[in-house]
Amino acid sequence: MVVKWIVVFCVAAAVVFRMAAQETPVVRVNTRLVEVDVVVHSKGEAVADLNRDDFTVLDNGKPQKVAAFNILSSRSSRPDPLTLPVGTVSNRLFMRDQEPAGATIVLFDTLNTAVGDQGYARQQLLKYLATLDRGDHFALYTLAKTLRVVQDFTEDPDRLIRAARRYGMESSADQTADDLADDLLAEPLNSGDPITDAMYIDSIKEMQDAAQVNRAVITGKALELIAQHLQGLPGRKKLIWISASFPAQTTDIRSHNGKPTIEHKEFSREIGAAVRALNDANIAVYPIDPRDPYNAGLLAPGIDSMNLFAGGTGGHAFYNISDLAGAMKTAVEDSEVTYALGFYPGDIKLDGSYHSLSVKVARKGVDLRYRKGYYATDLRPATEKENQRAIQEVFATPLESTGIGMSARLDPYPRHAGIFQLTMTFNLQELHLEREKDNWVGLIRLATYFPAASKPNGTEESIKITLTEPRLRESLANGYTIQQLVIAGDRKGDLRVAIEDRATGAAGSVKLPLTGSGH
Repeated sequence: MVVKWIVVFCVAAAVVFRMAAQETPVVRVNTRLVEVDVVVHSKGEAVADLNRDDFTVLDNGKPQKVAAFNILSSRSSRPDPLTLPVGTVSNRLFMRDQEPAGATIVLFDTLNTAVGDQGYARQQLLKYLATLDRGDHFALYTLAKTLRVVQDFTEDPDRLIRAARRYGMESSADQTADDLADDLLAEPLNSGDPITDAMYIDSIKEMQDAAQVNRAVITGKALELIAQHLQGLPGRKKLIWISASFPAQTTDIRSHNGKPTIEHKEFSREIGAAVRALNDANIAVYPIDPRDPYNAGLLAPGIDSMNLFAGGTGGHAFYNISDLAGAMKTAVEDSEVTYALGFYPGDIKLDGSYHSLSVKVARKGVDLRYRKGYYATDLRPATEKENQRAIQEVFATPLESTGIGMSARLDPYPRHAGIFQLTMTFNLQELHLEREKDNWVGLIRLATYFPAASKPNGTEESIKITLTEPRLRESLANGYTIQQLVIAGDRKGDLRVAIEDRATGAAGSVKLPLTGSGH
């Protein structure tokens, strides 16, 4: 089979390579496809009988021709998960070009949720997990001061339930800051000096400010990491975020130097950056508020940000409810039928500007959910500094990057203690290749990292890939394999391995246990 490479500009602003039959291999860099996944409901039920002509897509208010159209349904038979040899690990759930039946991450947020509400939320989570069928692909993460992987993707509900039971509740100092402030302010200092009393009150307010900033920054970065983790998985993904969230903005009256002032804080930058990353990875957010509806109410802090995250990514926010298990079920079934639309915008300026998207359907009484925009980002080659920073970010997170699909294994090298042979196979379709005389060439960065080791704790090198046309066809079909020796010495724990496309910055990574003596 001969291949035509198309550089595709998605709503995700990511570079994706697709295959189509052609007589001669051609490289094109001026074709940009904007993709929008749309979920359509009528009276609470998924609408599954629409066609291409029923949809109108508008980019900044201008109608666009729907050039690509596909219907994805979870009712269809599920693809078989990737089967790997013993000892081999992968950063992908499925074989290349398969659409998952609907990958879902449940993020249990203890950073923004009171301990009392966590208990009820955990009970409801276990209730929902008990209803899952084998074959539903779920992962369970938690967020405290850091993002933790409790159970990465699995189709085994029993593993999820065991993982959820192992994880206990956790109190967040930042989340309880408001309660502490209320207690402190309930008993004024009354030192006899008005200035001292005012400074005391200001210090309490500053403590509250710092706690709110921490929650917003940590939460936003965690959502960005999840987006990076799911970047390479195809289809519309769902993030069920069990959380009381953080307020998108606050306004209160303070006293400075004895004079009242109005203090206003807002976290649009943190929310906007996370929404952009989630849209890049085609992830819809479904926040679920675990607070008691009789005490929280519709004006509870954090509901504003829940709606911003859900609305910006095409998800739905659930709050002022008691049936959390039912909300999880509704969120998972929300994309039972998904319409994948694509269009080629004309005269687009790649200046990083935001483009609003709207979708209309030629049918009355329907409810639509889809992402609300994309950024027209230039597809310029990544700089050396950007590539270096991207590798550091890959190793700084507990989640694996999936921008390049890859698998890897470590085998003890015969008769040499502490030395292993690393074998990696990665998806060549996701690598930027260029024609160089009669060959196809690409440039990757291969990096290794020992998280538990003292310096030097890793290696890094650039590798040029040169392929003849027959070798290109073979590698596209079977993946491209590289073998390297790894000198681990007496190091224990894990080895992180990453491959980065030097042209685009796309990366894939895996974690391998350092097992075996190396003899």
